[in-house]
Amino acid sequence: MPPTRRLLTMAIQRFSRTNALHTRKVSLDNVLVLHAPPLTCAAGILNRVFDVVEMPLGYYVYLRSVDAPLTAIPVFPDRIFVQQYAYTRPDTGIDSFAGLLGRRVAIPKYFLTAGLWFRALLREEAGIMPADVHWFTTGPEIDARVHPPADVRVTVKPRPYLGLDLLLDGTVDCLLTEATPVVPEDKRDSVVRVHSDPHTLQKAYFERTGFHPIVHVVAVRREVAAEYPGLLQELCAAFDQAKLSSYRQLQNERVTDLPLMRSYLDETTRLFGPDPWPYGLQGRNRPELQALLSHAHEQGLTERTLDADELFAPEVRDYRFEAVMVSGADLGNLGSLLGEPEGTIPSAVR
Repeated sequence: MPPTRRLLTMAIQRFSRTNALHTRKVSLDNVLVLHAPPLTCAAGILNRVFDVVEMPLGYYVYLRSVDAPLTAIPVFPDRIFVQQYAYTRPDTGIDSFAGLLGRRVAIPKYFLTAGLWFRALLREEAGIMPADVHWFTTGPEIDARVHPPADVRVTVKPRPYLGLDLLLDGTVDCLLTEATPVVPEDKRDSVVRVHSDPHTLQKAYFERTGFHPIVHVVAVRREVAAEYPGLLQELCAAFDQAKLSSYRQLQNERVTDLPLMRSYLDETTRLFGPDPWPYGLQGRNRPELQALLSHAHEQGLTERTLDADELFAPEVRDYRFEAVMVSGADLGNLGSLLGEPEGTIPSAVR
């Protein structure tokens, strides 16, 4: 008989696609779901405080490269198109990534996962290498073992995490970050996006590459995965069902506060297909992960280029995720679409 599972702790953020895990609409036996930011999660799993966490993909890649006692499931709770998070001031004259050559650029941490994607874009779209920029960060790297390459200039200037202050006070010419900063009302004329139409730019990027850049992954302590056979598959099924719950709620566009939500949903499915937030190694995730792993090596985070398979436990590398978005509001329960009662893991995702 399998061992009785002790209470495990899982620390993840509260996104629409994971909310059903927090509310226990989708439940996991003997798993306590906690809300915590990714850097706290990373420290917590390494210190054995948490058993399962959502953590930055870039840092997880580094940890796998040094054989840390972690594994992962191919669930990606967070992705971002980074073009929308590039900011400058009107006086700099910067209106594209090409304008960053020789400039001072702030980023929260040099090896922020979004930073790997930003620097890849700088090289691919403008021929700008990391050493062509003077980088500023708002704090040290998450791990003292991680260092930027010797030819890359990085200055640490302690500031609030996103780094807006460095742009406003003139320390830097550009801010590459991972969220929309709160700009004081009296400073709103002083901050503009580098790209005037990031929406169009990001759609074109996806059409060209098939990438919606992954920035987080779900990691598990290796000894916990070994102690409880079947846990990893159970986690995959639960995250899949939680995403299905979110998809069904989103399709009732009136539950959001966005008046144009229906047109946005239709645009999203036309561009991304019925599963705009794919999990697993199938389809476009594998080439996207492999590209990120190449960037990690080229930018000095890892000593070699890992293979995507190395990131995930063998027993879930081929796990088949099934949640898809079906157009139109289902005003019944989650299980009505699959003919099963709500709160169970649908057979389609087992």
